[in-house]
Amino acid sequence: MATETLERGAVTITPDTGVPEANTSDGEAPPIFGRCPACGKPLHPRDRYTGEPKAPPVGQGLQSRAKCDKCGALIEYVGDGKWVVWLWMRQGPGAEGDGK
Repeated sequence: MATETLERGAVTITPDTGVPEANTSDGEAPPIFGRCPACGKPLHPRDRYTGEPKAPPVGQGLQSRAKCDKCGALIEYVGDGKWVVWLWMRQGPGAEGDGK
């Protein structure tokens, strides 16, 4: 029986440089979600109805707002991963109305 030798051509794999990948391996939020403008906490918003990770709609009044669970600031989504403080309610010791 004859032995046949097969040769492989070199295969070069290059990553697609047109789209940057979101690096979430270090626990950071993807760029679409952004950070709280008051305290800098990474935000992980979810759809109110389905619970899936999703940024809120832009310019929809109450639908565009969220509350930071770290600092208590009411923030509004303005698009492109950016949030603005709509109302800041202090929490913790020294906050108004805490009885001290």
